[in-house]
Amino acid sequence: MARELLPPDLCAVVSWAASLVRGHLQPPPAQRRTVVVKRLDGCAISCANLNSFYDDVNDYLATRIDPQSMRRLCLSGAGARKVMSMDTGDSMTDVFEGVRFTWTSVSGEGRKGPDSLELTFDAEHTDMALGTYVPSITAAVEQARRRDCKLKIFMNEGSSLRGISHNHPATFDTLAMDPPTKQALIADLDRFLKRKEYYRRIGKAWKRGYLLYGPPGTGKSSLVAAVANYLRFNLYDLDLSEVRYNAELQKLLIGMPNRSILVIEDIDCCFSATSREGGKERKTLARADYGHGDDDSDDCSNKSITLSGLLNFIDGLWSTSGKERVIIFTTNYKDRLDPALLRPGRMDMHVYMGYCGWEAFRTLARNYFLVDDHPLFPEIQELLAEVEVTPAEVSEMLLRNEDADIALLGLVEFLTAKKQ
Repeated sequence: MARELLPPDLCAVVSWAASLVRGHLQPPPAQRRTVVVKRLDGCAISCANLNSFYDDVNDYLATRIDPQSMRRLCLSGAGARKVMSMDTGDSMTDVFEGVRFTWTSVSGEGRKGPDSLELTFDAEHTDMALGTYVPSITAAVEQARRRDCKLKIFMNEGSSLRGISHNHPATFDTLAMDPPTKQALIADLDRFLKRKEYYRRIGKAWKRGYLLYGPPGTGKSSLVAAVANYLRFNLYDLDLSEVRYNAELQKLLIGMPNRSILVIEDIDCCFSATSREGGKERKTLARADYGHGDDDSDDCSNKSITLSGLLNFIDGLWSTSGKERVIIFTTNYKDRLDPALLRPGRMDMHVYMGYCGWEAFRTLARNYFLVDDHPLFPEIQELLAEVEVTPAEVSEMLLRNEDADIALLGLVEFLTAKKQ
């Protein structure tokens, strides 16, 4: 109606003014940002680290791809391990904390295969993309790789280390130990893994020490294996009788990589020989003579390792030679340990592995027979409260028969005999 009443020139002016008003009232289209993750070629060895984030993104996107939404998919890998990835020119959307991030596979000119991966997002989310989303990709990939990697256990032969596959099946779920102690240990391990910046801020080495003590057969070695499986850390089982002097010990300990567990079992048996030098007590390793019977006392002390040499690695100047390390000592007799090992702050957590209690037995019964209840359970519970028996002894009785009724009856007879 207005166009019919107004002259054409005036209609044009009104239309132009209306477009200006709409331009100010309507929000502008969102600006987009693009981050390019390039793959470098031509320097396979020197560029391996530079390509690590490109590989991380590829591994991450393989877990986020929806095959139903992709036009083309690339399938690679061998055997049972197949990996999906985007074909050149394809895109996919990843949602992180409610924000949509788009990944596109881009090929370089004149080359085959993707040359880069482009991350696109709204400009307002730049801080989240670079500060939170990108680091979360690396963290997720590292966690997945740790979960999938095959663990090893290393043993020392002199100053060298030899590793074999570590296939111990122990986990915290199958471990027969006091539940509150187990939960406290798990919580401490979780807290340790998350505190990289905290340790840096307070100026301490990123490591954690545990002393496992208790009677023989209470599961200390199984707990070590469970910790390794939980953290996905390799084990370094150090035999101090194979080490001749402190420099050799230092070489071994420095050679341990990050994310590893140092284990010294029966630490009370290692430093039992005491000699005095210059009025000071000197703890040396209890060992057989190496054939240097004609050496004087000074030479002999130079050819032995000392407790102070080990403690320097635990919390001395050499303690910062690695990161994210766990140190575990085990002993059957805590009261025999040198006071220096028990000093506050030296071993962060003392874990008592005691005799088999009711909850520990229930874990064993569930492991062996997949049962949570049985008519003999009340009698077994009463006997366990009166008899000191180790989880190893209970396990031995349960292993004698695959029939739960027969095995549990045998356990009742065994506990009754011990009580009498």
